[in-house]
Amino acid sequence: MTNISRRSLLRAGAGTLAAGLMAACTTTKSGTTTTLTLNVSEVVDYGNAVLSFASTAVNLSFVASAMGAANLTIANTVIASLKASLTAFQTAAGTSTSVSYDSASVKTAFDSILSDVEQVDKLVIAVIVGTAANLSSSVVTQAKTAAGAAETLIDLLKAMVDMSGPRLRSVAPVDPDAAIGQIAIFAATQG
Repeated sequence: MTNISRRSLLRAGAGTLAAGLMAACTTTKSGTTTTLTLNVSEVVDYGNAVLSFASTAVNLSFVASAMGAANLTIANTVIASLKASLTAFQTAAGTSTSVSYDSASVKTAFDSILSDVEQVDKLVIAVIVGTAANLSSSVVTQAKTAAGAAETLIDLLKAMVDMSGPRLRSVAPVDPDAAIGQIAIFAATQG
C-alpha cells in the first residue's frame, strides 16, 4: 500500500470536483457570448436536498432555540421561498434535461435558488456549526454532518455559474451523491 500525500489527495479531489461540475454544467462561447448549460436534475436534486436539510434542522430544539423566534420565522420564510424557487426552476426547464442559464426565466429561477440556499447557509448552517461546538449528542453529530453536506451542495450550486471556478470550503473530494445521502439519513432519523 502506498502513502498518499495531502497534495495528491487534493489533486484527486479537484479532479473529482471538475468531473462532477462538467456533468452538472457546460460552458460554450460564441464570439463574446458565453452560454452556461445547467443539468436540470442536478440542480433539482441539490436544491431538494438543501431544502430537506433546512426543513429538518429548524425543527431540532437546539437549532430553534439558538436561532430565536425572529430568525426562525425568517428561516421558515426562506425555506418556503426555496421550495417555490425549485418549482419555478422546474417549470422554466419543462421536460428538458439541460437548460441554458442565459434564458431569462431559467436565470431568474436559478438565481432565486442561489439566494435562498445562501440564506439557509447564513441562518441554519451557521447556527448548527456555531451552537453545536458546545454541545454533544448523536443528534448534534448528525446535524453537523448534514450541515457539512448541505454546505457542499450549496457550493456546488454556486460553482455551476461561477465563471472564475469553484470555491469549495471543503478540501476533501466532493461526492454530491454522498452529501445527498447524508442529508437523507439526517431527515429520516430526525424528521
